[in-house]
This record gives sequence, C-alpha cells and structure tokens, in this order.
Amino acid sequence: MARMTRTQITLEEDEYLFLKAEAAETGASLSSVVRRLVRARMSETVEAPRHVWELAGILEGCAYTLEDHDTLLYKIQCEEMGIDPCSENEG
Repeated sequence: MARMTRTQITLEEDEYLFLKAEAAETGASLSSVVRRLVRARMSETVEAPRHVWELAGILEGCAYTLEDHDTLLYKIQCEEMGIDPCSENEG
C-alpha cells in the first residue's frame, strides 16, 4: 500500500453532505470516498506531451523532410488514432 498523508480540508455544507451520503451509500469511510474521487479525477487527466526524443525515427520509411513539422504532427496524431499516414503520402 502506498504511503498515506494526513490532511485537513474545509468543505461547504453541501459538499460535506454529498460526501457523507456517498460514504453511507457505499459503506465506506469519508476519507475513502474522497480518495476514490481524487483517483477518478487523476485518471481523467490529459497524458503528458511527448518528449522530443520519443519522436526520433518516427518518419522512417516516409518521404518527409525535416522541415515538414506540420506533417510530422499530423503523422503523430494519425498513429495515435491507428491510421497509417504514410500510405496517403506515397504516390
């Protein structure tokens, strides 16, 4: 289990009542409900941008030059969506 840190927060009454109701409904502690909500939000966060070194070799096999940065960004986006952009550029 990960190390836990004790903290104190101040909630508005409706926020407290919401958490209290969630805890009662699920049979969990108030702290557990807060941790679950925080983890859910953390999983929704946007993935960190790729580091430039992760792009090395990404243009291999395609007819791009180093000046085609817009095309490179398009290729990255296509790969993330499962599309092969190289097949569109071969002709």
